[in-house]
Amino acid sequence: MDIENMNIFQLEEYLKELKEELTELDARRPKNDTSEDFEDWADEHEELEDVIDDVCDRIDEIAQKTP
Repeated sequence: MDIENMNIFQLEEYLKELKEELTELDARRPKNDTSEDFEDWADEHEELEDVIDDVCDRIDEIAQKTP
């Protein structure tokens, strides 16, 4: 998704979807923290958190420009 071209309402909806996806991902966390499955899960988790951070930053950026 190109968050630079989304308005604040689209960003907020996208953020909601991302947070739901993160919740679902958390529910699928592998029990064995030393397994390859856990490493794959952790990578996906980190990537999703990075996208969430980017969307939050973009929302803040737009909010600061809005009087």
